Amino acid sequence: MSKQFSRRDFLKGAAAAGAGAMTMGLTACSPAAAGNSPSGAGTADNMVLSDQTYRNLKWKFEVMPEEYPIPEEKITKTVTHDIIIIGSGMSGLCTAVSTKESGADVRVISAGKRPISRGGSNHAIGSKKQKELGIDYTPDTASGRHAAKVEKHSAACYIDERKWSTWINNSGPAMDWMIDKMASKGLKVCLEPGYVDPDGILTVPAASHSFYNEEVPFGMLFGAPLCAQAYADIFKDMGGEIDFQTRALYLIRDDNNTGRVSAVVAQNLETGEYIKYSANRAVVLATGDFSKDPDMMAKYSPWAWNLYRNSIDTTKVDYDVALAFNGLYPGDGHKMGLWIGAGWQKTYPNAPMINCGAPGPKVNSIDNFWGINLTSDGKRYHNEVTNFSYGAIAILQLPDHIAYSVWDSRYAYIQDIWETFGCSVNNENGILGATPEQMIAGWEADVEAGTCWKANTIEELVDKMGFKGEARANAIESINNYTKYAEQGRDEEYHVNPSVLHPIKTPPFYAARTHFGKDAMTFLCVTGGLRTNEYMQVCEDDDTPIDGLFNTGIMVGDYYAGTYNFVMPGQNLGGVCNCLSYILGRRLADQNFKFRSGRIQRVSTPEDESAQNDGSSMASLGSGDASYNDGVYSGTGSGGMGGDVKVEVTIENGKLASITYTDNETPEIGGKALPTLVEQAVSANAATVDSVSGATMTSTAFKAALADALTKAAK
Repeated sequence: MSKQFSRRDFLKGAAAAGAGAMTMGLTACSPAAAGNSPSGAGTADNMVLSDQTYRNLKWKFEVMPEEYPIPEEKITKTVTHDIIIIGSGMSGLCTAVSTKESGADVRVISAGKRPISRGGSNHAIGSKKQKELGIDYTPDTASGRHAAKVEKHSAACYIDERKWSTWINNSGPAMDWMIDKMASKGLKVCLEPGYVDPDGILTVPAASHSFYNEEVPFGMLFGAPLCAQAYADIFKDMGGEIDFQTRALYLIRDDNNTGRVSAVVAQNLETGEYIKYSANRAVVLATGDFSKDPDMMAKYSPWAWNLYRNSIDTTKVDYDVALAFNGLYPGDGHKMGLWIGAGWQKTYPNAPMINCGAPGPKVNSIDNFWGINLTSDGKRYHNEVTNFSYGAIAILQLPDHIAYSVWDSRYAYIQDIWETFGCSVNNENGILGATPEQMIAGWEADVEAGTCWKANTIEELVDKMGFKGEARANAIESINNYTKYAEQGRDEEYHVNPSVLHPIKTPPFYAARTHFGKDAMTFLCVTGGLRTNEYMQVCEDDDTPIDGLFNTGIMVGDYYAGTYNFVMPGQNLGGVCNCLSYILGRRLADQNFKFRSGRIQRVSTPEDESAQNDGSSMASLGSGDASYNDGVYSGTGSGGMGGDVKVEVTIENGKLASITYTDNETPEIGGKALPTLVEQAVSANAATVDSVSGATMTSTAFKAALADALTKAAK
C-alpha cells in the first residue's frame, strides 16, 4: 500500500501543531527576504526566531504540492521496467548505457527535448590516454596522491572519502570505457594541459580528457554535449528507449513512505498526460542541480544565493539549457527525494561552482592573473598565484567585488608559447597556443573593444583606470613596489614565488578590471544535495538507505565542500558524472550485487555515542598479544568494491588460526588483495593490518569484517 504526503496533509498537521509556527514554514523563502522570511512571519505572530522555532519551520520546497498525488483515474498508462533513470544528461545517460550494456532492462525519462550537458573536461587518474602520452599519474604515484590530498584538504576533508575512493580506484578503467564508447560514435579524445604551480601546491599532471570532432574541436567547453548525444545514440542502438519531454513529478514509496521506491509519476509536457513508470528494481535520479529554486538556494547555499540572487532568473526553467551562467535547474530530483523521506547531505553549505579571478594574461588557461592584482583603493589584496576559482573567492572578500590587473608589454615574453583556453597536449585538437606577438595583438584588440586600458606611463594608466586621490596614489605606489619586489627577488607583502614576479616598467602598459557579479558573472551551478552513500543509494537522515532509490551526477551529496575549486579540473564530469555513474550502472545490472538494506547495525551503543570514545573498547583487537575464546566466529564488513565482505575465523588455543572469506570483489583488484590481508591478519593475530595498495575499499571492508568477528570472540 502506497501513500504520499501532500501539502493538504501537512496543513492538517499544522492545525494540531500550532498554525502560526507551521504557516511560517509554508511562506518561508529566503531568511533575508523581507515579508517572506521565517523571522518576518514569526514576528507577525509575536514570535522571535530562535533555534527551536527555526527547526520547526518547513520550507515550501520540502512539502509536496497539494495537487499531488495525481488521482489514479488521471494516469493514462503504466510503463514497467526493472530500472527507471530520470535525466538525460551525462550522468543519467552514462548510467543507462552502463546498465543496458550489462543486460539490464532500463528506460530513461527526461524533461528535456534532447540529451544535454555542459563543459567538457573529464578528470581521470590512470587512463590509457595518459599512458599513451607517457603521463605517469595513477592512484599510487606521488602526483596522484598529492592531487587528491590537496583537493580533499581544500574541502577541509568535509567530504565523503568513500565515494572519492570509488572514483579514484576506478577512474582509469571507467575513462577507458568512455573513450571506447565515444570513439564508436566518431569522437576523439585529447588531454588538456596540466596545471603548473611554481610552489607545487596546485600542480596537477595532464588529466582532463576532452572529446571533440572536426566540427567541434573545442572539447574543453563544448565536448560534453557531444558525449551526451553519443551516449544517447549508443543507448538507442542497444534497444533502449528515452522518453523526452517527460517531466518526473513525484516518487511512490511503498508502506506509507517507509518501504522501497517502486515508481515515479511523470507528465508528458507535449500532451499533458500523466504516466506512471514502475521500477521493479530501482529508480535513479539524475536531474541536475537546484540553482533555479530560490528557496533551496537560500537554505542550502545562502552565501552563493546572496551573491547571485539578482542575476539568476528563477522565473524561467529551460530543461534544454546549454552553457549558461545564471542558474540551471530547479532541483526536481532533490524535492522528490525529500518528499518521501530522504535526508540532506551532511556538508553545509552546498558548494557552488564559480570562477572568475582577476583578468589578464594567463600562464595556465584556468588561472587568476599572476601579475599584480589591485583593489578599487589601489592596494594589493592577496598572493596572486592561484587558479581562477580561488581568485574569484579572493575577489569576493573585497567590499565592492572589484579587482584590477596591471602588466607591461614585456610580460608577453615571459614564455615562448602561451597556453590558450581549449588547447591540448601535443595540439591534438588543432587549437594552438599563442606567441608573444599574438598575445600583444589580443591585448590591443581588447583595448579597441573597450575591455582593456593602455597607456605609455603608469600615471596615465591609473588615470584611465579611474583611480583618483588617495586611491590613485596607492595604485602607483603598489605598482612601483611590485616592480621593486620583482627586481630584488622577494615579495615583501604576499611572498609570491620570485620566479613569477615580473617588473612593470616596459611601456606600453595594460590594465583590466573585473566586477564580480556584473561583467564577470561566472556562476555555473550548485553541487550536491540528497544524502548518498558510497553505493549511490539515497539515504534517510540517519544514513539508512531507501530501498530502490539511487542518485548520481551533480546532485550526489557530500562529494564537494566549500566551493568547487577546479584543483582537479574536470572532477565533476570525470568523477560523479562518468566514473560513479558507470560503476552504478554495473552494480544495478548485477543481480548478485548486495546493496545496503535496512537500518545500519552499528558497533556503538547510544551510551557510547553520547560519551567521548577513548578507544579502549577496540584496543585488544589491535594487539598481537590478544587472547580469544576458541571457536568459529563470523563477521561482516561493508564498503567493499563488490559489496559486503564476510569472514569466518577459527580461534585455536586463544589465537587466530585461520580465516576464510566470501566476497564479490573484482578479481583483478580485491580478489588479489584478500589473500594478502588474510596472511597479514593471521600473522598479526589482529585486525589492524596494512591496507593493500590500490585496494583500499576491499582492505577496509575486510578489516571491518575481521574486527566484527574478533569482537564476538573476545574474552
